[in-house]
Amino acid sequence: MFRFFEHLMLSKKQIALLSIGTSLTFWDIFNVPYIENYASKQIGEISSTLILSAEMLGYFLGGVINGYLASKYGRKFGLLSSMALISMGSLLGFISLNLAMLLVAELLIGIGIEGEVAIVPSYVSEMSSAESRGKNVGYTTMSGFLMSLVVTPIAILLGEDFWRLLFLPSLLLAVIALLFRIKLPESALWENKRYESLRWDKDVVIFTLIWFASYFTGYALFSTPIFSLISSQGYTPSNLYFGYILYGDPLGVVIASVLNDRLQRKYTSSSANLLSAILMIIWPFSGIMFLPIGFAIMFFQGFKFSAMYAYTAENLGTKIRTLGYGIADGIGHLGGAVGPIVFVLLQDHIGLAFSTGVVGIASVISSILIMVFGQITNKIPLDKIKG
Repeated sequence: MFRFFEHLMLSKKQIALLSIGTSLTFWDIFNVPYIENYASKQIGEISSTLILSAEMLGYFLGGVINGYLASKYGRKFGLLSSMALISMGSLLGFISLNLAMLLVAELLIGIGIEGEVAIVPSYVSEMSSAESRGKNVGYTTMSGFLMSLVVTPIAILLGEDFWRLLFLPSLLLAVIALLFRIKLPESALWENKRYESLRWDKDVVIFTLIWFASYFTGYALFSTPIFSLISSQGYTPSNLYFGYILYGDPLGVVIASVLNDRLQRKYTSSSANLLSAILMIIWPFSGIMFLPIGFAIMFFQGFKFSAMYAYTAENLGTKIRTLGYGIADGIGHLGGAVGPIVFVLLQDHIGLAFSTGVVGIASVISSILIMVFGQITNKIPLDKIKG
């Protein structure tokens, strides 16, 4: 069945153009802290925190909404709807006059972002050969994470007076991506399953738990206690040294993208989470190796995404793939909301060093669940894994 559809696989040019939309998605993810910080000077710090909350709520809603639309009406419909939402949200943010407009803008953007996260890896997986599936998903993921290197200098350059211009690249790129996506072919695998009814897959629950635990640790690494930990080791200003170790993240994404089809994704997904946990346990006690170990932690955090984005899509059946992916990643993001809160609470009770290790251990749960329930997927046609 899969070989019958091989002539409909995506070209390298189409993969590259799809990556524009993915880079746009991550632009919006990485620019939120700056928008929140700059907007707080005008609308107040307490009110500005609602901006991040609005986008996080969008993640939760977007995975279910866009995932369902892409399962019901086709991957192409989902790709267009998610990009249209990002475009509308960016336009509203660009012309925003008050907090209410900003909140609606970030909510729309968040819904669109999670739609992209759920649909793009699924679509690329379905429209790639078994031999290149991991690499293609990895490259679209890589384009997004490398955007972290671009957002910071632009945000700093714009400053408090021109922060609304951070919405402009999203708006322009979204329009370009929409025009391109209209010409994309529909997923051949989805076409073959389009008239089947949606059936629940238990692996949706498993991967929701996997992503929840992984995001729990991942987002905790961006919380206030991490900056306190860096300062406690004598590295000040902490935000500067945090920037140094943070470069491990995009490097991990790049390396994983290159190796994604050469190494079994079940094992790389599991080991990246496990190694992050081990390193976080020893990190506060690492002495002169503190910065290199911090860099390595971020490296494995980045490494996991290229592998796990492809691997999640592979472990779900075609009909429910985008909906299941949206649920797993959308609800999984709640772990990213809980992790930093737990980190702060633990810090007050058991100290900064030990709480860092405890928060890191959550990644072990992801690692174990992947090893116990995950399937071998590399070089196996997608319809032969789960149908």
